[in-house]
Amino acid sequence: AKLLEGRVAGEPVSCIPLHRTSSSRIIDGTAIVYDTGRTIYVNRPRHPESLDDDDVMVTRLHTSQLCRLDTVRLHDRSHMSFNGFVGLEDFVPYRRADRAN
Repeated sequence: AKLLEGRVAGEPVSCIPLHRTSSSRIIDGTAIVYDTGRTIYVNRPRHPESLDDDDVMVTRLHTSQLCRLDTVRLHDRSHMSFNGFVGLEDFVPYRRADRAN
C-alpha cells in the first residue's frame, strides 16, 4: 500500500515494454511490481503464495515485452535453487495523482 501511496490505478494492460522498466520487486505472497519511473505496474499472479521477496526472479522473454501468461521463475537468493514459478496476469498501471492547486 505504501508503494502505491499518491498513485491512481489505470486500466489493466496485457503487456509492458521491459526496456522501460528500471526495477522490479516482489511483494511477499502478493504481487510483482515493475517500475518505469512515471508509472508503476503491479502484476498479481493467479497463485501468488509462492512469491517470496527474498527470491531472485528469472524471466525469459520471446519479445521485447513482458506479457500476460509469461512465466517468472523464482530462485532462492542464497543457494540459487529453483523455488517455483508464477504465471503473470494483466498489469495494472499506477500513476501519480494530479495535484489540485
